[in-house]
Amino acid sequence: MQNKYLALHNALMESSGKLDRDRIMEIARSVGLDVAQLQKDMEDPKLKAMIDRNMALASALGVRGTPAFVIGSQFVPGAVDADTLKQMIAAARKGQT
Repeated sequence: MQNKYLALHNALMESSGKLDRDRIMEIARSVGLDVAQLQKDMEDPKLKAMIDRNMALASALGVRGTPAFVIGSQFVPGAVDADTLKQMIAAARKGQT
């Protein structure tokens, strides 16, 4: 909501150790987020509804973890190397999946 999603995401991914609520808020503050506003935004029912829809979709697709990809009509559960991923995308663009 504060246009700092990518900065927060990257900072969280680069963090080591336990990510409890206090640590997450500390990291959010360090990337320039207004933590009070972030906490308020996190309580927005629209956000919960969006997360619930995403969880329902993941469940319907059989996603049980990350990473997971949908490439064309193919579901790929788990990591694949970059060359395989590129080949799968190229095939999907040609309508081969």
